Amino acid sequence: MKNFRAAFSVPAKQARLLCARINRRTGFVLASISGSFLLAAGGMIQAQVPEGYYDNALNTSKYELKTALWRIIFRHEQLSYAELWTAFGQTDVDEDGYIIDMYNHCQFEFQEDQCGSGSSGNAENQCVCYNREHSIPQSWFDGDSPMYTDLFHLYPVSGYINSRRGNNPFGEVGSASFTSTAGSRLGPSNYPGYSGTVFEPIDEYKGDFARTYFYMATCYQDRIISWDSPMFADDNTQVFTDWAKNLLLDWHRQDPVSEKEISRNEAVYEIQGNRNPFIDYPVLVEKIWGEDTTAFVGDQGSHAEEAFWEDCKIRVSGRFLSIEYQGGNFDSIEIINSAGRVVGRSSVRQNSFGYTMPAPGVYIIHIQKGKMSTSKKVSVL
Repeated sequence: MKNFRAAFSVPAKQARLLCARINRRTGFVLASISGSFLLAAGGMIQAQVPEGYYDNALNTSKYELKTALWRIIFRHEQLSYAELWTAFGQTDVDEDGYIIDMYNHCQFEFQEDQCGSGSSGNAENQCVCYNREHSIPQSWFDGDSPMYTDLFHLYPVSGYINSRRGNNPFGEVGSASFTSTAGSRLGPSNYPGYSGTVFEPIDEYKGDFARTYFYMATCYQDRIISWDSPMFADDNTQVFTDWAKNLLLDWHRQDPVSEKEISRNEAVYEIQGNRNPFIDYPVLVEKIWGEDTTAFVGDQGSHAEEAFWEDCKIRVSGRFLSIEYQGGNFDSIEIINSAGRVVGRSSVRQNSFGYTMPAPGVYIIHIQKGKMSTSKKVSVL
């Protein structure tokens, strides 16, 4: 059996070192100040977007913006199905040389552990081999090209878990009929609006999959009206049924863009010649499917968000979180835990907020100010 990435705990005296490691992974910097931790804005993750790449989408909004993005990204190099095996070596291998398995955290050796003609595993041995998973099942689009080999929605995952997922839609499970070793689950949906069988990936990658779906809805908006899935609404504007749109928005907000996604976006760009705009500019999700009706202004929007965080200080002392904004009032704030549940919320316009976290862990601080919606990760030890 392959090894799994193990969860671990550390003594309190190692907490500061762990905190630094966690935030190098997420792209944020935690500095110790008088026994508290300050979340600094200077460590924000930035993608290296080619100059002028999104110019033709500037000053557009909502579905006009989506169409402008479609014109930018729909042309790309089409790979053969066999070439995907090699491409994964550029897109989905971690710093230790293992395949990144987004369904089950198996440690697969690149190429050596590709699924072949034998068994892909069983409930006791879920990490036999990895295969080429269409996160949007190929049956939904009849296996047509170029979707069939578009790297942006193809991931190497445990062959056994992939077979358990089948072609069921993504969702959130109530009572699971199957749970993988890493915690992905299969069972009836308990998300409002849909009660069929769904597959719920692990929390760490829910945002990745949401931005994958937003990419596919945009890149193939001229084809997607014919795709057959409980997640699609048979139109090429909103694309998704209401429940699926709300689910994907939740996942996008709860799991912000990571260094892994940014690195993968660059790697796929080198291979295919197109990009996922929702990784480069996460705000585009809100501008198309969310409540943000303002036009896309490119890097000016990023600069506005950076300016906001320069004036917004987040401190964690023990389990107590405090937020102070020196630039006026923010409109609302949500504290979201690693399971995607809102554990604290305020809709009072204010410039300061305090909350005692229920337990140690990684949380998302989601703040709304006017039309701007922005998030950061913070660790409570």
